[in-house]
Amino acid sequence: ILEAFDLVGISLSEFLVELLINPQYTTHENTINLRSCSPTIIKLITEHPEASAAAGGALKWASDIIKRRCALEIQELSAKKSGYHFLVLHASVEQLEEFDIEVLGGGMQQHAPLLWDMLDVLLAA
Repeated sequence: ILEAFDLVGISLSEFLVELLINPQYTTHENTINLRSCSPTIIKLITEHPEASAAAGGALKWASDIIKRRCALEIQELSAKKSGYHFLVLHASVEQLEEFDIEVLGGGMQQHAPLLWDMLDVLLAA
């Protein structure tokens, strides 16, 4: 297989990138398989003995994704349309008395699952 890549003049990584970004291959069984196996592939790459630099890069990459996703979830939760938005300066006593942390937690768990998991990990530490 590796000799075939050499004969065609592309690297394995170039092939994988093409497979994943080209809309023509979105529903191809190999693309679907690659996406479904990606957690295992990433784990193997980051745990490879000769991949310490790659592991650091993968960790930063994953961290950046999580930060962006959590920020989006926070923005969605704090938007007026979410139903969770209110200005504390203008909150009435009645609103504060009716505030239910369990309802807020349930909504957060449903609408911001990644943020919910992150808070759970941080609070358990």
